[in-house]
Amino acid sequence: MTMVLLLALVLQQAAPGVVWSDDPPAPIEEAVVAAPVPVLPAEALADPYGWERSQCSPFIRKDEPLEHCQARVRVTLAAVMGDRLPDGLRPSAALENCTPGTAANGYAMQCGPRPVAALGAPPPLEKVCDSRPQRTPSGAIAFNSECRAAPGEAREPEGLRIRLGGD
Repeated sequence: MTMVLLLALVLQQAAPGVVWSDDPPAPIEEAVVAAPVPVLPAEALADPYGWERSQCSPFIRKDEPLEHCQARVRVTLAAVMGDRLPDGLRPSAALENCTPGTAANGYAMQCGPRPVAALGAPPPLEKVCDSRPQRTPSGAIAFNSECRAAPGEAREPEGLRIRLGGD
């Protein structure tokens, strides 16, 4: 315990104190250093969409979220390609409500508000199905499936409801 107190006293005395001075501090000159332009391989410049897909593959990006990877790759491509970068790969301020594209549009990301029909669609009901064997008139055995809504999954019909004096 004495050793700890002695060590704390020594460390406290070694710390620099406040120095009062009438001289103004010297101005700090900030050096503006241009960020180096990253070097990309020729296949990245030839097929920027393919380059984005390859760099943001789950095997390459590991735990990095897809949106972060795409933003990083698109900023790099924009720095190297400039105006030659396709419009679909231009980095945006925020990649919100984005869904992967299809082969028809060259796998370009589709960003923007989602269609109203997709937002209001009710989720499908969970079903419980039972298969029962039944003998057919020809003597063969056929399995018939009977499905019903899972317990607690029954939905009331939607629409206008007027309740007068009760449930």
